[in-house]
Amino acid sequence: MRIRLVLLLLVAVLGVSPAKAAPCGGTVPCEVEGGYYLAAPPPGWDGASRLPLVVYFHGWNASPEGAFRNRAMVNSVHRRGALFVAPYARTGYWRQIGEGRAEPGRDELAYVRAVMADIARRWPVDAGHTLASGFSRGASLVWNLACYAGPLFAAYAPISGGFWNSTPATCPTGPVNLRHIHGLADRVVAYDEIGIYNSMPIPEGMDTLRRLDGCRAMPDREIDHPRFRCYRWDGCASGRVLELCLHPKGHSIPAEWVAEGFDWMMGLPE
Repeated sequence: MRIRLVLLLLVAVLGVSPAKAAPCGGTVPCEVEGGYYLAAPPPGWDGASRLPLVVYFHGWNASPEGAFRNRAMVNSVHRRGALFVAPYARTGYWRQIGEGRAEPGRDELAYVRAVMADIARRWPVDAGHTLASGFSRGASLVWNLACYAGPLFAAYAPISGGFWNSTPATCPTGPVNLRHIHGLADRVVAYDEIGIYNSMPIPEGMDTLRRLDGCRAMPDREIDHPRFRCYRWDGCASGRVLELCLHPKGHSIPAEWVAEGFDWMMGLPE
């Protein structure tokens, strides 16, 4: 009877069932409405300090488990003291979101909101330093979230993927910080034309965000990087920052690029 009373109090106070409150992390999935995700704080974390957050959305037919097997990617995020999270795409790919653009299947925005709420319940997240990154079809979801759920993350760092089927003329949730990386020789998701899977040209998406953020047509400056050249808009009326980084290679994501996106976010003006 006492045990049952304690369980009922947990439900009343926390607003969740005891099963939902079960520990998770590492290889133990965190279950949420619509699926699950994997998460791991950095080794040596004291269990109390606020954690910046990197949420990585995997590519087509990949998985959270595959993301965690990429130890170079995970470790580079952990070395920066951030919580690394990898959500799960049903049937191997993420659906588009937004009015008039949503694809059949799981409501990805509802799922990602559930993931973010669950993360915040389990770990003391630094809400001002949260990054959504992803590769290929995962990067497409990152663009969708930036456009239709902008305040959900502090910054967005998609890699080798943009909008599919159409490019929104505007984004209803307002200005965002976004840094996109793309290969000029990408034959899977073309940079400046409609791709073989009906991916939209990346410059179209950048133009939408540039208008939304109140940025000039031409970048404010150029930045040389060992792997690519970046074009930065940091004089935008909104105070947000956009960056487009191009390299001569194809459809790829070196492991450190996600952590470099995190560094970019941490350097943004407060």
